[in-house]
Amino acid sequence: MGTTALELRGVSKQFGATRALSDVDLTVEHGEVLALLGENGCGKSTLVKVMAGVYDPEPGARMSVDGVDVPLPMLPGTYREIGLSFVHQDLGLARPLTVLENLLGGTVDGMASSRWRIRWRHEARKATEMLRSYGVQVDPWTVVDHLAPVDQALVAIARAAEELKQHRERSGASTSVLVLDEPTVFLPEEEVSFLFDLIRSVVASGSSVVFISHDLPAVREIADRVTVLRDGRVAASARMSDVTDEEIVELIVGPAASAKDAFGHGEVRSGAGREFDRSPDAGLHVTGLAGGRVRGLDLDVAPGEVVGLAGLIGSGAEDVPYLLFGARPATGGELALNGRTTPLTRQNPSAAVSSGIALIPAERRRDAIAPEVSVAENMMLLVVSRFRKRGRLRTGQLRATADERAEMLDLRPRRTTMPVGTLSGGNAQKVVLAKWLEIRPQLLLLHEPTQGVDVAARAEIYRIIQRAAEDGMSVVWVSSDPDELAAVSDRVVIVSGGMATTAIELSDISPEAITTGVYGAATATGESSISTVGRA
Repeated sequence: MGTTALELRGVSKQFGATRALSDVDLTVEHGEVLALLGENGCGKSTLVKVMAGVYDPEPGARMSVDGVDVPLPMLPGTYREIGLSFVHQDLGLARPLTVLENLLGGTVDGMASSRWRIRWRHEARKATEMLRSYGVQVDPWTVVDHLAPVDQALVAIARAAEELKQHRERSGASTSVLVLDEPTVFLPEEEVSFLFDLIRSVVASGSSVVFISHDLPAVREIADRVTVLRDGRVAASARMSDVTDEEIVELIVGPAASAKDAFGHGEVRSGAGREFDRSPDAGLHVTGLAGGRVRGLDLDVAPGEVVGLAGLIGSGAEDVPYLLFGARPATGGELALNGRTTPLTRQNPSAAVSSGIALIPAERRRDAIAPEVSVAENMMLLVVSRFRKRGRLRTGQLRATADERAEMLDLRPRRTTMPVGTLSGGNAQKVVLAKWLEIRPQLLLLHEPTQGVDVAARAEIYRIIQRAAEDGMSVVWVSSDPDELAAVSDRVVIVSGGMATTAIELSDISPEAITTGVYGAATATGESSISTVGRA
């Protein structure tokens, strides 16, 4: 590691009264993977946007790439000219287009063409060779949306790495920097290894990597060094070999929060010491649910009970919340909620909301928020009629109510007038929860509710849902993380072959019992061994 690939000095950024960054220094050495960690709202996203030219830092900030000073502020998009590339959670791929069309990027510069006609077969061969050079085995003619999530991530990273390689060849630079923002968030543990192989290949080709993640096991495996941000400042920088996971968590959340509390383990089960009302007219009773990969699933959830669903990919567990909500069509089954029965073939989201059912989907940005709309309007979207009087919307009262909810949920920053899309993942998820809890649902359906959420926000989300369950709400929680299910569930139901096979009762719940139950059920039904459980 003879040279410094990227150096930032004295980076500060203020939004009104909120200081997002305060005198941040960051160094990435040539040939290393640097993990950039911190809870949601700590300043990671702001720092990345300064590096990309999206935000202008306060005067005095300095930045250099490969030893060459870069004038700040920088125009958006010019980061490519200095040897930086970014892959965010959404991957930046045009999903309806083929892999080849995404790699070509919509231009014909440098392509094999004749009178502006692209020689597609030639370009496909080149694309195949390029992808294989990074160990990516993907057909370039495949539509991106038809690829598995891991292959989409690999394509996006390989594309960015190739852009950096071409930059080094053109400019003669000795290094470049690839910034990966939560690349593992949607991937099961078994598939993360493919991404790590690609990252190592990218580093071997001449790039350094900034790896942003909340996944500590992934960070531990791939990173050489770690820098932790807390409240807009650098809390610490160290070699990974010199710090334990417990020390990293304490750096992220501060010494006042222990690692155990930050992860929520052992602290949040709502049913401990309580008896549940399991009478036919109380809570949720699902019989014969069918649709997608689900066939004949039965499920009962008492008022105040949190039931976790666990299973392999394709088991049907991940389909259940959407079928019950009517977001995906059911072909059979019946839902009874506190005595009111609904044929699930007639279920739709509007009817579900009217009957007191709420859904927190896994794809938060796509399915749960309106990114360009304010925090206050997102929060009060389902109850906006409360704030209408004589045909006029009382915006002041709406915002005041939203401000109260933001204070209760420890939303950061507190400004409810800002677009919700500018919030970090954990804070955006708090807005989603606030929106649904405002209607006081009888049933809350959750699919990967802490995906892409830092440990402190995760603990707060656990507490929010625990309080709602204690008020009598039934909760169905689908997660790929057995530690999470063990922490939050009063009962865990194993789903295999589209059906509920076994249940693990409160006294027997542990991550090991959940994982054993999932694989045991899969063996009995002959399912694939690709698992949705086990990802931290």
